[in-house]
Parts: sequence; C-alpha cells; structure tokens
Amino acid sequence: MKSPCNNSHFDGVSGPHQPFLVSVRDKQNGTEAVLAVEWATPLSVRPPLFGISVGPNKHTHDVIMRAGVFTVNVPSIEILKQTWWVGTHTGRQHTAKIADAGLTSQPGKTDAAAISIAEAIASFECKVVDEIKLGDHTLFVGEVRSVDASDELFDDAKGMWIPEKLKNIYRVGYEAFVGSSNSVLKTE
Repeated sequence: MKSPCNNSHFDGVSGPHQPFLVSVRDKQNGTEAVLAVEWATPLSVRPPLFGISVGPNKHTHDVIMRAGVFTVNVPSIEILKQTWWVGTHTGRQHTAKIADAGLTSQPGKTDAAAISIAEAIASFECKVVDEIKLGDHTLFVGEVRSVDASDELFDDAKGMWIPEKLKNIYRVGYEAFVGSSNSVLKTE
C-alpha cells in the first residue's frame, strides 16, 4: 500500500540520491570552486554527456558559466564528512573551499579550469555544451572529455566497478546518509 505525499516532499521521495562534488577553477581570478550536487546523471554514451542541475543562486553556478567547464567527482564513504561540509558551506564565504573542506584539487587534463578532487573515486572532466533553464535550476550538459577511476575499485578490463569493493554514499535526506551494500544482488 502507498499513501499520498505532499508534492513538497518530491526531493525526499525521489531519493536516496548519490552526491557528487562538482569542481571548477575560476578563470577570472584563479580561485577554486566546489559544490555538492545530487541531481546529476549521465545523459548519453555517444557522445559521452553528463548533466548536473545547479541552482543559479550557487557560487559555483556562476563560475561554471564563466569557465565553460566543470568536473563531476564521485565521493566515497571515506570522504563523507568532507562531502557534507562542501554541501553546507558556500564558496562566497570560503574562497579556498576545497582546501577548507580537507580535500585536494588536481589540475584538469583537458582544461586547466576543469580541476578534479584527488580523494574522489572517479572524476569526469566536462566541457559545457548546453545550458537549459528548468524551473529553479540550470541543467548544465557537459561533454565528457576525460575520465579517471580508482585503480583499486574499478576493473578496467571489464569496464565496471568491482561490486564487492564499492563504498558509495547516498543521501536519504537532511543529514541522513546510507552506504552502498557490498553484497552483489543477482537478477537470475
């Protein structure tokens, strides 16, 4: 049985959501910006496209608009506290937000502004190819130019994560998170 929910609970009911850390270097002043987002997803394989939904009131929104690039970083349980800190602090008050969160930035491989987070288990450097205003957010569509994944967690020969080793995080709501289960579920 299901019960009706208030539409204002849309975000909570549609979860849990996997958080991502979106990072970018401001080409105007060289500062680094990072934002925790949950509304992010691959959009296409050919060409490889990744979409992130960002509110225009966010500092990183403006930096992405100016830079024309962004990097989607996948955090794991090991950096849950840093991910939470990034999601609860603004770059307008923390101009060294990546370092203030206890994280390390790495230069982009395809564009100097497409910085990545060293502690993330994967990073997707993207060039903005479209910006779509949807309700109270902007959907940035980025063409993936470079992908990095953890050697100990990703099986490059199979082209997939090693299920038993994954430690992804998902936000249920507010400060409530769950981790991925290491048990492998079979469909047969």
